Amino acid sequence: MTAFPTLNTTSEPGVPAVGAITRQYRRGPLQLCCALLVGLAACSSPYNFSREVGAFGTGVAQLSDGFNSGYAALAADRAALAQLQLTGNRAKVAIAKSCFAIPRQSSQNEVPCELYRSGGSPPARSEIEQARNKTTVLLAALKDYAQALVAVTNAADRAAYDAAVGQLASAVGAIASNAGPQGAAIGTVAPAAVNLTGWVVGAALDQQRFDSLKAGVDAVGRPLPDGKTIAIDAVAREAGAGLFALALAQREVLVNELNTLTHSLGPSLTDAAYRQRLNDAQAIAAVLDRLRLTDPTATANALINAHRALVAAVDDPGRDYSSLVTAVNDFADQAAALHAALSATPTAKSTTGR
Repeated sequence: MTAFPTLNTTSEPGVPAVGAITRQYRRGPLQLCCALLVGLAACSSPYNFSREVGAFGTGVAQLSDGFNSGYAALAADRAALAQLQLTGNRAKVAIAKSCFAIPRQSSQNEVPCELYRSGGSPPARSEIEQARNKTTVLLAALKDYAQALVAVTNAADRAAYDAAVGQLASAVGAIASNAGPQGAAIGTVAPAAVNLTGWVVGAALDQQRFDSLKAGVDAVGRPLPDGKTIAIDAVAREAGAGLFALALAQREVLVNELNTLTHSLGPSLTDAAYRQRLNDAQAIAAVLDRLRLTDPTATANALINAHRALVAAVDDPGRDYSSLVTAVNDFADQAAALHAALSATPTAKSTTGR
């Protein structure tokens, strides 16, 4: 008798229970099929979706990594802009009060420690600085979830599978808890305790991988009790808003830097200084162009569409899942482009010389 992991269900209609991934004992045609056709494609297998799950995971990782590197690039661009503006006018400099603050746990919410023109407006927290912590948490939850799907799909043996199911259970719980008030209604997913006996090498493990993959994507891809909210959709949209705020902040700083550089160009500069500032301006224009060609909101929607296609594919593994391939490829392409745009920094930074 073979144990297959499935999500617990509740007696309440319309509520997608995510209480735990547990063992369910059953016999049937599918079990017989797997026992007779070990290693053949006749049984449902996560390897049918391994490429798509892998591409989905890579795309989500690029969004998370792109946000982190983009935020660091934003800080560097702000510093470069301040230096350019201050040195250009030989202005007196003031120091933000946050530079003198005593470090404490909440210091990450302080105004940035920056230099600014004396008598000018002191630095203030921007929209992205206010949203940074939440966006980081959301993207980390999405990344952990996508990596857990990959781990379940690629589990090569019993030990790897057991570890992957625990990883997926935790990741599904994190997605749910970050999906707003409705997310609390589906609870957290407890790590699965899988202790199978009598399983057929290859076939039974293969089926279990598929069942766990299906349980995971259905858990976060089905409507919550309100009948409208989908956990992963809510998380992806809010994360997309944070990515959009970062892109806007980068653009604002880079446009100011570009204007400052181009306005300083003229015959009063030496040839070397003129050439260097022109190179800097061209480098900034190239970064702005990459940002212009990306859309964080559209990329978040592409993530949602890819995951919906994955839900449809695992719910009906016998179907032609070309729509899954298309949706995942579209998301992966957009995620790669957004990662490159957010992470890009002008290669040259010359703020002195006349």
